[in-house]
Amino acid sequence: MFILLPICSCVATQAGATDLVPTDIMPPADIVQPPADAITPYAGYSVGYDSNLLRLQNSAAAQALGIGSDLSDTTQRYLFGLAIDKTLSRQHLTANLNVTKVDYDRFGELDHYDKNLAANWNWHAGDHFEGNIGASYSRGLTPFIDFHLLERNIRTEENAYADGSWLFHPSWRVRGGLTYTKLKYDLASQQPLDNDRNQTELGLDYLAASGSTIGLQLRHTHADFPTPELDNGLLVFNGYNQDEVKAKIDWLLSGKTQLHFLGGWVSRKQDAASVRNFSGINSRLSADWSPTGKIGVTVSGWREIGAVDDLSTVYSLNRGASLASAWQYSEKIQLVAQVKYQKRDFGPSSGTGNLGNINQNDVLRDTALSVVYNPTQRWRVQLSGIRSTQTLKSGPGGFVSNGVTLNTRYAF
Repeated sequence: MFILLPICSCVATQAGATDLVPTDIMPPADIVQPPADAITPYAGYSVGYDSNLLRLQNSAAAQALGIGSDLSDTTQRYLFGLAIDKTLSRQHLTANLNVTKVDYDRFGELDHYDKNLAANWNWHAGDHFEGNIGASYSRGLTPFIDFHLLERNIRTEENAYADGSWLFHPSWRVRGGLTYTKLKYDLASQQPLDNDRNQTELGLDYLAASGSTIGLQLRHTHADFPTPELDNGLLVFNGYNQDEVKAKIDWLLSGKTQLHFLGGWVSRKQDAASVRNFSGINSRLSADWSPTGKIGVTVSGWREIGAVDDLSTVYSLNRGASLASAWQYSEKIQLVAQVKYQKRDFGPSSGTGNLGNINQNDVLRDTALSVVYNPTQRWRVQLSGIRSTQTLKSGPGGFVSNGVTLNTRYAF
């Protein structure tokens, strides 16, 4: 497994790791993957325009913040990074680190540095045991989807993991893994969202001769929120325990079509306010289709709960769908189109006060179109346009944002 880092820090929601075409990160991230057994420095520059940077409802909301009626801003990013790939016998070591200086034209209060680091050891022991041990670090500005103040809301995420699998029969594999995640915010007002998560996973897979896999997956997550959140005058600790029993299927329908399914029963119990507990079906289904060697299509649909770390709430029940397509127009030019729709319901975590208020229920829509040009194998240029909207089910709010970004990166 190679740890891939986009050239700029981003906080994405969970997506299918097997997607043929990215359906969740919009526009598609610029992934730096070095040649085998090489150390590859790289540098990049991007300039972007956003018509509504803070994701405000209108110019009146901007005036209320004291920033005038103009919602837009232009951003410049200066990137420096290093990617490492090394193979020692059957052991594969990879690492990727980068730093990005981010400057805003109007809202200079938001100027900051994005920092990313990831390292992975893909280990092998004989012909039947293998796995990964690694860690990652990411520090950057929290997206403004649910945070609309002109404040530098820096978020730091640290991950450490270890997993392994045992092929105890040509058709059967058992696997397990441990993951630790720590999330921390710099702003004092956001510190109730700081949390530590420990995740344990165990799975059993049947490996068909066709290349398809059918498995059962068990997962337990314990989350601790050390700083209580004020809910209607009461201090509430947002920690929880979550248990999952899911089927995991990767089905090769043909040489051109693959289906991926992960779904089953999920139970979440809060440390406080049991009215916010959840139990029910979570599922995600995606399909990859390659009608020709130059065209790839991915379509996804999901119904699942997800931690909403950017809000004063624990989670939302998300229902959505996405469609993405990539066309390799020529050896050097690729076109990528992406569409995503997601409905978020905060009712299950509403409780008795402000946490998870149903007035936060919304619909998010994103559309992106990108042109990727590779003049050489080491040089990449990407031009992207994106439109994002939020519509609240009830109450004031929501936003419309249109943006365009020109990005270039060179690997030495």
